[in-house]
Amino acid sequence: MLTSDLSLDIVAVMQTQTTTIKLVLSTSTYGLIAERAKVEGIDPAYYCSLLLTDYVAKNPPSNSPIKKYAPPINGLETIEVTRKLPSTIEQILSVCRHVWQEKMEFGDALRKVARKFNREETTVRDKCTRRISLPNSQIDTDRFTQMLNQPSSLRDYLCHRFPKFSREIIQRFEAIMPQNFKAN
Repeated sequence: MLTSDLSLDIVAVMQTQTTTIKLVLSTSTYGLIAERAKVEGIDPAYYCSLLLTDYVAKNPPSNSPIKKYAPPINGLETIEVTRKLPSTIEQILSVCRHVWQEKMEFGDALRKVARKFNREETTVRDKCTRRISLPNSQIDTDRFTQMLNQPSSLRDYLCHRFPKFSREIIQRFEAIMPQNFKAN
C-alpha cells in the first residue's frame, strides 16, 4: 500500500498549546484531504488538525464507525475502522441525502454530487442505474427515483447488490433516511 506522510499540528481545545504528531495516510486518503483543504483554502495539515479536533470535541456517537476489537497493546489502542465504501455507494448515498434531507429534485442532486466528487453528471447517473443493476433486475432512472421514494427498498436492494458492505449501508442509511421511513 502506498502511503504519504503528513506531519500536522494538533491544536489543543483551549488553543493554548500544540503538539506535533506524524500521521501516515494512504495516498488516496491524502489526496482527498489535500483536495478538500484546497477548496477551503488551507494547508492540508491544518485541515486534518481541524477535523480531528472537531471530531474529538463532539464525542463520537456510540454508533461510530470506529470500534475497538482488541485490548490496548503497549498502551496503544487498537481499532478497527469500517471499510471504505465503493464510490458507487458513496455517490448514491450522497444523492439520497440531498433528495431526502435538502428536498432537492433528483436532477439537482445529481449535479451537486457530480461537482462534489469531481465527476460528470452522467457518471453519477450511471452509478445510480446501470452500475447497480443486476442481470435479472435492470435499474433505470425511473426505477431509481421510485426507490428514492421508498428508502427501505433502496437500502435493501443495495445490501443485496453489495452484500460485503451491507452493514455499512444499513448504518449510513439510518443516518440519512427521512424520519417517516425509519419504521420500515
